[in-house]
Amino acid sequence: MVRLALRKDSPPDLRGRLGATAGALLAAGVVTLLGALLFMAPTMAEIVLLFGINAILVIGFQVFVGNTGIVSFGHVAFMAVGAYAGGIAAMPVIDKEVTLPDLPGPLAGFEVGFLPALLIGGAVAALLALLTGPALMRLSGAAASIATLGLLIIVSNVLAQATPLTRGPQSLFGVPENTTFAGVYASLAVVVVLSAWFKWSAAGLRARAVRDQPAAAEAAGVSVLRSRLWAFVLSAFITGVAGALYAQLLTAFSPGSFYIPQLVLVIAMAIVGGIGGISGALLGTAVITVINEVLRKVESGVSIGGLDIHAPSGISFAALGVALILMLRWRPSGLLGASEVQFEGRTPAPPEAAPAETGAAESGAAAPPVRSPAEVAAEE
Repeated sequence: MVRLALRKDSPPDLRGRLGATAGALLAAGVVTLLGALLFMAPTMAEIVLLFGINAILVIGFQVFVGNTGIVSFGHVAFMAVGAYAGGIAAMPVIDKEVTLPDLPGPLAGFEVGFLPALLIGGAVAALLALLTGPALMRLSGAAASIATLGLLIIVSNVLAQATPLTRGPQSLFGVPENTTFAGVYASLAVVVVLSAWFKWSAAGLRARAVRDQPAAAEAAGVSVLRSRLWAFVLSAFITGVAGALYAQLLTAFSPGSFYIPQLVLVIAMAIVGGIGGISGALLGTAVITVINEVLRKVESGVSIGGLDIHAPSGISFAALGVALILMLRWRPSGLLGASEVQFEGRTPAPPEAAPAETGAAESGAAAPPVRSPAEVAAEE
C-alpha cells in the first residue's frame, strides 16, 4: 500500500529516494497543471512563464542553502552568467555582427538552439562555482554569506565592464525568444528530479551532516569542503539554466537585471515557502508571485464598487519586506519548513514478540545503538 505524506525525512535507501523524488515530481506536476490552465489566458501567459523560471531559480537556491545551511547572497550572479552565456550562444550569427561586433571569433560564428543554450548557461555557471567554491566553501556562517555577496558584486561589475562580450552596462538585445511553456516546465520537472535525488543521496546526507553536526561529521571522515562544494556547483548549474531561460524570454537585458531586487525576490520566495525543502520552494514561489501580481494591478489602478484605488508605486517590494518580517517573526522555518511531499509504503505492524524475546527485553537486554546523521553519511 502506497500513501502520500508530508515528511521531513526519507529513508536513504533506493525505495525511500524514489518515493521522495516522486512526491516532489507530483508537486511540480500540480504546479504545471495549474500553470497550463492559466496559460490559456493571454494576459497570464508571461506571468506563468516567469513563475516557472522563478521556481527553478528558487529550487537552485534551495539546493545549496537548504542542504548546507549557508545563506547565499550571490546566487543571482550565477543567473546572470547563465543568462549571458545562454543568450549569446542562442543569438543568431547575423545579429551578433550588429549587437556584438567585437565578439571574439569563435563566439561570433557560434549559434545553438534552445536546449543547448540552456546547458551552456548551466555549465558556465557551474564552472564559475567550481572555480570560486574552494575559497568560499571554507568559510561558515556570516563570513560565507558576505563572501557570496562579494561574488555577486564582482560578477555584476565584470559584466558591466566586459563591453566586447556583454555590451557593458547597456542592454544586450537580439536574443531569440525561444522560451516556451513546454520548455520552462519540462526544465522544472528535470530540476525537481535532480534536486530531490541529490537531497536524498549520499552527497546530500553528507552536506546536511556538516550543516547539523560539523564536528561529528568531520570526525566521521566527512570532508566539509567537498560536501559543500558539490551542493554549490549543482545549485549554480540549476540557477544558470534559469538564467538562460530568462534571457530567451526577455530577449533584452543588462547587468542591472540581475542584482539586489532579483536577490530579494529569490530570498523572499525561499523563506516564505520553507528554505529546507523543494515543496516549500514551489509553494513560496507561488505565494509571492500571487502577491506581486495583485499589488502590481493595484499600482496601475483598480475599480471596486465604483471606487478607483491606486497604490503608491513600488508597493510590491514593500510587501516583500513585510512578508519577510512576518515570516521570520511568526514562522521562521517557512510555510512547509523542511517537509516534503513524499510517497511512502505502509509498513506492516510487527508481529507480537515471543515470550523468550519479551523476557530478554524485560531483563534489560541492550538495544541497538542509534547512529548519528554523520555516521550514516560516512557509511554512504
